[in-house]
Amino acid sequence: MLIKINVKIKEVREEKGISLRELERRTGIDRHYLADLEKMPADEILVSEAVFISRALGVTIEDLFVAVTLEII
Repeated sequence: MLIKINVKIKEVREEKGISLRELERRTGIDRHYLADLEKMPADEILVSEAVFISRALGVTIEDLFVAVTLEII
């Protein structure tokens, strides 16, 4: 299964119990844009935005770029 960075950002944010308002405070990125970012195509997210967000979430940028989850049947 392919996991896109926008989905991963939302997943990590929710797992850590961080609201969009709090993420806005930590990153300086408007919360309305952050909400849009979590829904936009992953290829439209700037690397610099992903770096700010990963730091604010307390994860590495690599954690957000997890590309493939293997599923054993």
